[in-house]
Amino acid sequence: MENLPKADVVLSWGEARFAGAGVDFNILMQLKNEIHDWRDWCRIWSEKAADLESFGDEAMARGHSITAGESWASAALLYHFGGMYYINDMDQFHESHRKVLSSFAKAAPHVDPPVERFEALFNGVKLPCLLRLPPGVEKPPVVIFCNGRQGRKEETFARTDRYLARGMATLSWDGPGQGETLEYLPMTGDSGPPVAAIIDHLEKRDDVDAGRVGATGPNRGGFAAVKAAAYDPRIKALAVASPGYDRRSVKWDDPYDVAFTKFLFHLKTDEELRQRMMDQTDFTLEGQAGNIRCPSLIVAGGRDEGTQYKGSERLYNEIQGPKEWVVFPDAERNGNNVPFKVRPRIADFLADHLGGKTGSGR
Repeated sequence: MENLPKADVVLSWGEARFAGAGVDFNILMQLKNEIHDWRDWCRIWSEKAADLESFGDEAMARGHSITAGESWASAALLYHFGGMYYINDMDQFHESHRKVLSSFAKAAPHVDPPVERFEALFNGVKLPCLLRLPPGVEKPPVVIFCNGRQGRKEETFARTDRYLARGMATLSWDGPGQGETLEYLPMTGDSGPPVAAIIDHLEKRDDVDAGRVGATGPNRGGFAAVKAAAYDPRIKALAVASPGYDRRSVKWDDPYDVAFTKFLFHLKTDEELRQRMMDQTDFTLEGQAGNIRCPSLIVAGGRDEGTQYKGSERLYNEIQGPKEWVVFPDAERNGNNVPFKVRPRIADFLADHLGGKTGSGR
């Protein structure tokens, strides 16, 4: 494949995301010093991941399951970032994903609280979900995390702690065009129906309160959460960062990114992609934002691009239920550079409206 990304550019724009997801600062510095060519990207990330995974194996052999679980979860994150965008070598792409799944599966029962995997049926496809329950809380509300274009359910693991601390269960999932589901379903902007299938599954459980479901996500994940809230009134609170309004744009001047986008949509040609984005309206909120009646928080970054910022503002204006508009002047898109502000603010909002812990004696 020609027109490969520049490794230093990807490291630069992704650094805040990597750190915000839980990649250790020292590992990030090592990666910046060692990766100089995109062709080495997945291999070097995977080597760091394998080292952490082996460290976890050794810890478990010593009987230290806490260290093992932490190490395996961190290894899964490194495998994920190494392979998530690496479609120039499909063998490495698929191998890194297999490693994500196997390493996280080892971690799941040993982190605190543990992670339960279940599958919700949607159009004949099993959507894999990861659920964590806050200890000591009977039938907690559930916050559904929606991921963006390159995201997988395992990437959100480090983010769930804030919600668990506030007495809310967390659910991460692989939607169409993401993670395990990519093989079976192409990417779509219609996240409402699959999220509805997940809520259907939650309603059958007796350990969570499916009558108190919230949705969240950053960037395209935030857009997906908004689409779900517009579709399903069972979502009782919405809190998102930089969701935008119309997500039909494609980076046509970046051949690699175009190829990646076609891969997610299960398309072969640029023309098919152009038609896909023109003919279908699933990646816009036109005529749908007004359906949102639940309490909603829209967070925007003062350093975001103009069109993205304006789209999020338009969404806020069209929402019909109780709503809050919060701008962090120092935040970039998603707020990945100031997660210590954006993420607690979102978690607090959802706790307020779903009945979680607020720190005020509730």
